[in-house]
Amino acid sequence: PGAADAWYDGVDSDCDGGYDYDADGDGYDSDAHGGDDCDDADSAINPGASDSWYDGVDSDCDGASDYDADGDGYLSSAYGGSDCDDTDASINPGASDSWYDGVDSDCDGASDYDADGDGHDSDAHGGDDCDDADAAVNPDAVDAWYDGVDSDCDGASDYDADGDGIDSDGYGGSDCDDDDGSVNPDAIEVWYDGVDSDCDGANDYDYDGDGFESASHGGDDCDDADADTWPGAPDDPYDGVVNDCDDSDEYDADGDGFVSDAWGGDDCDDNNSAVHPGAEESWYDGLDQDCDGSDDDQDGDGFVLADDCDDLDEAVNPEAEEVWYDGVDQDCDGNDDDQDGDGWSVDSDCDDLDADIWPGAEGWDEDCDPVGETGDTSEPPGDSAEPHDSAQPDSGPLSDDDGFFKGGGGCSCATGGAAPLAWLLLVPGLTILRRRRRL
Repeated sequence: PGAADAWYDGVDSDCDGGYDYDADGDGYDSDAHGGDDCDDADSAINPGASDSWYDGVDSDCDGASDYDADGDGYLSSAYGGSDCDDTDASINPGASDSWYDGVDSDCDGASDYDADGDGHDSDAHGGDDCDDADAAVNPDAVDAWYDGVDSDCDGASDYDADGDGIDSDGYGGSDCDDDDGSVNPDAIEVWYDGVDSDCDGANDYDYDGDGFESASHGGDDCDDADADTWPGAPDDPYDGVVNDCDDSDEYDADGDGFVSDAWGGDDCDDNNSAVHPGAEESWYDGLDQDCDGSDDDQDGDGFVLADDCDDLDEAVNPEAEEVWYDGVDQDCDGNDDDQDGDGWSVDSDCDDLDADIWPGAEGWDEDCDPVGETGDTSEPPGDSAEPHDSAQPDSGPLSDDDGFFKGGGGCSCATGGAAPLAWLLLVPGLTILRRRRRL
């Protein structure tokens, strides 16, 4: 009993009855001698002991790493291993990760809400990745327009590159310029800037939409604010609007250069361009071409052709003063050589100042010689000689049976005896008068 026991020789040298292969006396033979005590120098270490994890001691001698508490074959990441959760054997680098359960099953350190590994959690689980199955789609990505993919996850239509809320008309939308956010169907059109801002397809230089561009911008529409005004448009004269843009006066309907007299001008017929002041007058055609108020008074004497016997001479008209025997009927009464109006012209009338004296008139023969019966005390009509004395007999060489003197074409009454001196002087005078009347 007092001897020193040599362990593991199979001899109980000190006779204590203990097993020679259990040096630490914990009841477990050394695993070096057929037992299962992995450390026979420490009685706290044996298969029946409780293992304390992560102290570097395999207290229960199970052979497992003291740094792999869950026994999944992966050391705890807290002790130099790669097992991110050494309390769960289903969590280790070799495990398959189930996304979006909040567990990093494969211990890759990535968010369990970022399946595509682009660094952005899924927007279905509090993140901002609109497609967590595609690493090319995330808020940091550059969006490629018109491919149908919202690559940058901004939520905008992939067919609205300018972000004005209207898809491009090249991809089923109505935005005529998807590079400019100020151009879309909802925009307010700014006319004459060359941009179809509201995408209505209308010409930007045709504000009134009549099909003609503004004259101020290279077109020929003289009023681009009025759709009824354009070159060739129907023009209503006298309304103050030149609808047809022909630069003519609105109050000159016939375009002859003269304003209608109904609108302050002097054109008497604004529907006929051949009628205006200064036009050549065509007389007696019923049109006052020169607008002087007359078409049938060519000489301007105030008498129309129907009343004026010579409408080319203003001195000839019904109110003109007649100049007798000049060959012109100034007063248009049809007579220029019968001043006394007895029906005998001056070259046939015995006295053209006396309507009662004419060839064959009472007291006158066809040659305008005075005639009378014997004893007649009256003088021939128109004769101013004194009546002869019928009581005195005719005498002298000038007397004949009818009681009248003859000679030189004149006439006188004879008296008994010698003729008074007055009658002698009267005969030559009457002769001269008759001749003058015949001229």
